[in-house]
Amino acid sequence: MSRREQREPGTLTYGAIPRAALMPPEVELRRKESSRRRGLLGAAVAVVVITIAGVVGSFWVAAVAETQLAEERRLTEQLLATQAEFAEVLQVQRQLQSISGVRTQLAGVEVFWRDSLTPYLSVFAAGEVVDSLTLEGEAPAEPVLGLTGPLRAPRVATVTMVIVTAESPQPQLWYRAWEQIETYADASIDSITLLQDVFETRVTINLSDGALSQRFSTEGESE
Repeated sequence: MSRREQREPGTLTYGAIPRAALMPPEVELRRKESSRRRGLLGAAVAVVVITIAGVVGSFWVAAVAETQLAEERRLTEQLLATQAEFAEVLQVQRQLQSISGVRTQLAGVEVFWRDSLTPYLSVFAAGEVVDSLTLEGEAPAEPVLGLTGPLRAPRVATVTMVIVTAESPQPQLWYRAWEQIETYADASIDSITLLQDVFETRVTINLSDGALSQRFSTEGESE
């Protein structure tokens, strides 16, 4: 309760307590203008601070990126220097791989003819003479030898012999002996011709992959 109510109990008061604006309107306008200016100044300062922070942050990010780029360049130069040091070693390794590949290709088609033919020739008796030999084998980068006919075994080499005998030949005995040889694939009697007083027999023998040398195989190199 106000002092007036305390002094005059029972008195009714209508409306608010009267107030009077004693300051001139110009002063109030100046106060509002000053507040507005302070607000604008604060906003301008905030904008300047944010701009400076953005510029500083951009420079910091650029500096970090530049540092990382310099580190990547250093590592790249180091790797190039190391690669240059081992360039000769790498070249030798490539040459060795190339030589190894060529040797493997050669070993895949190479046949030791003397070692392969010896057991076949030892089957003939004293009166059975080998008059001629024709050898055919596979070559690197060339098509493989195909089958010579139906029901024939795969082959890696073929030997054609002409055997001369004074009496009628017995090729079935040759077959039985040849079938026991490891390199034997199959054989056939191409012809038997009687020439005056001798018989001339043409025989074809196909050799299996057991006749290949394989002297440069992977297992041989590892050993």
